[in-house]
Amino acid sequence: AEHKHFRKAAEACFVSQPTLSGQIRKLEDELGTTLLERSSRRVLFTDSGLQLVEQAKRILSEVKTFRDMASGQSGAMTGPMHIGFIPTVGPYLLP
Repeated sequence: AEHKHFRKAAEACFVSQPTLSGQIRKLEDELGTTLLERSSRRVLFTDSGLQLVEQAKRILSEVKTFRDMASGQSGAMTGPMHIGFIPTVGPYLLP
């Protein structure tokens, strides 16, 4: 979201620009809304896109808090942990 250009954002995500563009388009199709207004010079977020970015930032903050809590435990965590994400977003939010 900070990069405002597909090429720069793709580089930051370590993927190609067409891959990133395609994943965003898939996400838009799955959500049934346009998230970005594309032009040849830059990318602007729609209102829906801005809301999604803010929610994603909150989720990433929660994941960081979760990791910090887990690493602060004296014993190892045991048992299964299941986290669900839609396929188009998961690769960008989780390692």
